[in-house]
Amino acid sequence: MIGRSIGVLTDGGAGHLSADLINPLFAFSLNRKLRYLYDGNYFRFRDKSGEADYPASIPDMSEDVFLMRIYDQKEKFGYDKIDMAQPNPTLQPKLIHKDGLYRAEFSGAEYMTVEQAEHVGDNFNILLVAKADYPRPAFGIWGDDTSLTIEPSSEATSKFTVNRNRGGMTTDSLVYGCFYGLDPLQNNSRVMSINTRGHNVEDVPLGTPKNIAIGRSGERYYIGEVLEVVLHMDDLKQKWGDLLYNQAVEIYKDY
Repeated sequence: MIGRSIGVLTDGGAGHLSADLINPLFAFSLNRKLRYLYDGNYFRFRDKSGEADYPASIPDMSEDVFLMRIYDQKEKFGYDKIDMAQPNPTLQPKLIHKDGLYRAEFSGAEYMTVEQAEHVGDNFNILLVAKADYPRPAFGIWGDDTSLTIEPSSEATSKFTVNRNRGGMTTDSLVYGCFYGLDPLQNNSRVMSINTRGHNVEDVPLGTPKNIAIGRSGERYYIGEVLEVVLHMDDLKQKWGDLLYNQAVEIYKDY
């Protein structure tokens, strides 16, 4: 077994990592341990030697490597651990290693899904670490009557959308912290908060989600990178979501 210290980010704070603040619905990361008690691998990959898990094995980057599965790090009573996966080899994103970070690279055709849409309601906090030139759905939740996207962009205004509600994202980093829910400080009005900045929006319910993916929302696909995504439900308040965002910004400040 190759040492876990190679290429693995850790949180230098009190020993707890980002998602440990409260149990998330899912927690996926290519580079760091998100749950304090989690002791499994981060992802499964396919290289020229076959399939293996990281960090138990290190990918051979001398040829193309593909990402097959990202392991769910959550530990939540009453909820199964369900991984983010793509079984079809032709739809698996490339795995890139650059500047000490593993990145899932999407070219407008690949995506990975997780079967947790039935648990998503009208109050949530999503933490995404991703990079793209123009706004396309790095993360999507959708169904017949609903659509949610987070769309990073370096060359235009990034977007966080929930049905008819659309917000341009102001960010100084490649971390996107998106909250959608009722805010007691705003007379329990629904707030759409982007990277600790919020505003009241029309109170439109999310609807009935059927799909969750990175690299896709409906028939729209993503071109760019994804490193990490964590989804908390209404048990995580807005202020704690802001705290998780600030933690992630510090950890990924050199990304």
